[in-house]
Parts: sequence; structure tokens; C-alpha cells
Amino acid sequence: MLQAQTLFPKKVVSEEISLISTLGLVRSAEGYRHHPEWSESRQGREWSWRHICRQPGIALVAGESYGSSTDQVAHTKWEDYIKISFCLRGRNTTVLDGFGQHQQRGPEVLIISGPPEMLKVDMEPRGTQTAAVSLCLQPSFFPLYMGLAVEELPEPLRTIVMPEANAQVLHRLDLTSALAAATRAVLSAPCSVRRQAHYCQAKSVELMYLLLDQMSVSQKEHWRRGTGHSRRDRLLHEARELLAQRYAQNLTLEQISKAVGLNRLALTSGFRKLFGISVHECLQVIRMERAFELLQDRANTISQVAEAVGYQHACTFSTAFRAHFGCSPREVRVSNP
Repeated sequence: MLQAQTLFPKKVVSEEISLISTLGLVRSAEGYRHHPEWSESRQGREWSWRHICRQPGIALVAGESYGSSTDQVAHTKWEDYIKISFCLRGRNTTVLDGFGQHQQRGPEVLIISGPPEMLKVDMEPRGTQTAAVSLCLQPSFFPLYMGLAVEELPEPLRTIVMPEANAQVLHRLDLTSALAAATRAVLSAPCSVRRQAHYCQAKSVELMYLLLDQMSVSQKEHWRRGTGHSRRDRLLHEARELLAQRYAQNLTLEQISKAVGLNRLALTSGFRKLFGISVHECLQVIRMERAFELLQDRANTISQVAEAVGYQHACTFSTAFRAHFGCSPREVRVSNP
């Protein structure tokens, strides 16, 4: 679950640490009493918004952002919560108290849990575009809102929810098309709708049922490893790895299908079902993220960056870059001297 540790969080003071239970709350003289449901920030090309809806045992957090002129670091001290993040896009490194880390590089589901007082550090590079919905759940959520006992939950959730399970957990899953659609629905809902208690409960339950279904399917596929869908899924992962390695080439669907041993229909429909995006969308994400990295080196001209990620013309590249990040390559250069 946890990758080898290569980056340790810096020593922090208590004022820099927030608790999950105080997310979105403002400290006053009487304590954490003010509750801004909605926060928004816009400065030049940088913008972000976040909305938090709370119900007993639940905090539903929705938010999007584009960019920052500096790297962002957040420190969160853990409590008796499970955090499940449904990430549509973003680049982020999560470190659990110096014991392990995970690097997010696109759509995924991330489940985090740990013992009380565990420190979680989130590091986001400047210029990152994010879109995600997170659920902070207490174990009581499952019997209270879903009528499910701990024993009925699939792994690894069952072990995570067990009262005696205080180990650090950082588990990722693919964001399925159903989960991606449900996440987008929460992000696009009006704030006046998201603040409603019944909406918060309904969407939290919907996301969890979809996730439980995915976990149950994953368990069945694990038992049938080597045949049927599990073989197809391995080939689809090979297709995504092929895109990551050869993103600068103009690969056709036929070439990708032949390379991994799937027909075109199985490739396109299976890819969207497994990863929540199309083959073309996945290639675009890989190209744009690589382009953003190359633009940080001012020795690379915009034309050179365009060619390096598979575009013959800088103008076509600039159009695609703006559509993905909301700004032009030249504007990135100006904001990152």
C-alpha cells in the first residue's frame, strides 16, 4: 500500500497543523465556532473554491483549484476518521508521518486511515489543477446511513474500519466511470443544493455504494486471476503504461490494440470502464502533465515542448494546453520565472 519513503515532512509547529474535525472552521476567541460552508479565492490566473457540508459522522468536501505561484503544503493531524478522496485530476504527494508516501498523477480513489495523532502531509506543486470530492467518515457511518455492519464490508475497508485497526493505511483504487460521474455531479451541483443535509447524506451514500461495488468486483477478479476480466484488465493497464512511455508518438487505436492484444472495441470500452476516461483523454492528461514539467526549464522553447509531447505545431499545443490548464504555456512561463 505504501511506497518506499523518499521525502520526509519538515518539522512543524502546532499552529500549522489542522484536525479533520476542524476542516473549514475558523478559530475564534471562544474556539472553533464559525463555519464558512463556502470559501473561494481568485487572484489573477489563480483560483480555488471549497465547500464543506457536515452531518453526524460525515464531512463531504468538494473543491477545485487551478494553480498557485508557490508549492502548497498542508499538515493534518489524524482522528477517528477514514478519508476517502475521489480525485478527477491533480498532482499531489501524500506522506503519512514519515512512514510512507503516495504520488497522485491523475484520476483515482485514495483511502487513508491511521491511528490518532498521525500526521498527514500533503504537498502540491505550484500550478497544479485539481478537482476532487472527499468523504471524511467515522465508522458509525456504515450502520447509521447504510445499515451495514462492519462484517459486511469488503476488504480492505472491513479491516480499516475495525476498531482495533490503528495501522497507517494508504490504499488506492482506479476511479471507475460510475464514480467519476458521481464525483462530477457533486462538483457541479449548486452550493445551495450541496448544503442540504439530505443531499449530503444521499451523495455520500451513493459514492460509498459505488465504491463498495468496485471493491466487491475487485475481490472476485482477484479470485479469478489469470482468466476473463482480470486478464483484460491487465492488458488495459499495459495499454495505459504504453501511453505513458510513448506519449510523444501519434499512436493509433489500432496500434495500441495490436501492441497489447485487445481488439479496438475491447480497448476503448474497457479503458473507459476501468479508468473512467477514454484512451484519448488519458493521453492528453499524460501529455499536458509532461508539458507542464518541461515548461519549468526555460531552456526549452514552447515549440520544443510542443514537439516533445507529440504536437507538430506550437499553436495546436497552446490551444490544448489552455483547454487543460486554463492558461497558455506562455502565461505559465511568466508566472514561473
